Amino acid sequence: MATVAFVISFFVISVVSLLGLSFTAFSIYLAYVHWKYSHVPGPKRDSFYFGNIPLIRRERDRGRIFHEVTQDLHGVHGLVVLIFAFHRPIIFVSDPEITRKLLVTLNLPKNPSVYEHIGYPFGHRFAGSGLVSQAEHSVWQKRRARLSPAFHRRYLMNLMTPFNSSCELFLVKLDELADGKTVENMAEEFARVTLDVIGKVSQT
Repeated sequence: MATVAFVISFFVISVVSLLGLSFTAFSIYLAYVHWKYSHVPGPKRDSFYFGNIPLIRRERDRGRIFHEVTQDLHGVHGLVVLIFAFHRPIIFVSDPEITRKLLVTLNLPKNPSVYEHIGYPFGHRFAGSGLVSQAEHSVWQKRRARLSPAFHRRYLMNLMTPFNSSCELFLVKLDELADGKTVENMAEEFARVTLDVIGKVSQT
């Protein structure tokens, strides 16, 4: 009986010690992450362990969406803003030149799960596996190189006539739709004018 009690006590002490060591190691790791990103501007953390999650929840309870919160943070802290979601640092950049430097020039690693979510949110295709959602830089670079000639200024100047033709038709249609009463799906209208431009350009 004493042996059983000793084994149980040893097991409980071992589990508690392991949990304590794990918690201590996680706390040290979290302190290191906070120190590592301390040079990036951002709001003060509400909690050592929860980071800025309480701030996001307060804003959500006020009826504000996440993008509105980050926009306000950019107004206060600048073009680059850091927030913490538990142990994970999330950096938001609102400047295209800085974004280009981070993703193209410096070729910093991209989060595959985020890019997968952009490509197929909720399991449905949005950006797909194209240039926007491609996390592998080598694959992105090859695909981007294939498209570069199509965006050359000299080539685009030759396409201004079909561009203008499609835009003029689009404006005429918008004038017919704008009766001030009917609600129109502008996403579909822009998709149609885009397809019209692609069809005319492909024939040149």
